[in-house]
Amino acid sequence: MAMPVMVLAQQKFSPKDESLKLFNKYKPVIEKRHEAIVDPSGPVSGDINGDGKEDCIISFIMYPQDGGNLHIGSGSAIYLNTGTGMKVVGAFPEFKFCYYLDHIRDQIIFGKEYECAPPYNKFIQTRKFKYVNGKIMEIH
Repeated sequence: MAMPVMVLAQQKFSPKDESLKLFNKYKPVIEKRHEAIVDPSGPVSGDINGDGKEDCIISFIMYPQDGGNLHIGSGSAIYLNTGTGMKVVGAFPEFKFCYYLDHIRDQIIFGKEYECAPPYNKFIQTRKFKYVNGKIMEIH
């Protein structure tokens, strides 16, 4: 007698999806701590620590809970790929300029500095960062 066999399709691991899932779980903590609305951008991905695995960084901007387009803060969470999941390992330090992250290539994180005033779209210069010994450093 033949028994029917059910095979469950295993979903492919997506570093971007896993990082967003982890970020969205933590987002209410950030919002409560800063009394803000957190608006994340899509993950920027690439190998930042030289292990050949796709890591992710999720940047976000904080707005007042009452609404408006005033930026009251920002940040970027760093997620390293363990091979079976993503692990948050820290955040970008505070810089004295506004930026968004553009892409990662050859372990260099490329960002675009922009003017910190509405309409927040005046490009100033490209910035480069590197993940070294668990910390983000600007490189020139």
